[in-house]
Amino acid sequence: MRAFDTQTIRDIIQFEKLSKCSVVDSVFDGDTLYFVVKTKNIYDLIGKDGANIKRISAKVGKNLKVYLYSKDLNRFLSNVFQRKVKRFEVYEEDGRKMIRLFVLSRDKRFIVGQKGNNIKIMGEFLKRQFSITKIDIVELK
Repeated sequence: MRAFDTQTIRDIIQFEKLSKCSVVDSVFDGDTLYFVVKTKNIYDLIGKDGANIKRISAKVGKNLKVYLYSKDLNRFLSNVFQRKVKRFEVYEEDGRKMIRLFVLSRDKRFIVGQKGNNIKIMGEFLKRQFSITKIDIVELK
């Protein structure tokens, strides 16, 4: 488990109380607070048209993005990238665990995100949860 700063701990505790979910990991990028959570039903957490998560976001005072946790890398990637990754390969190089994501050209910008934010945040989660140190993206035509 990684060490969180005081503000992140406060945000996690407040989110857990409001959502009744267990937070596995969290990253704050200065604009958005990202959570990886354990819950029986992610759709109940988000709510119809995002109503629940919008309410929690207003109370926390930050933009929120929530991803469902899984111990299985394939399922975790599916949860995070919403099935935009067609397949992936895990490989090792110089003792470092890396991943190659295969995505359609039209989905690449969703995976990378504006200014690379999505892939940066997902890289943090993959590093912490699965010891992945590098992500390569391969475009499929």
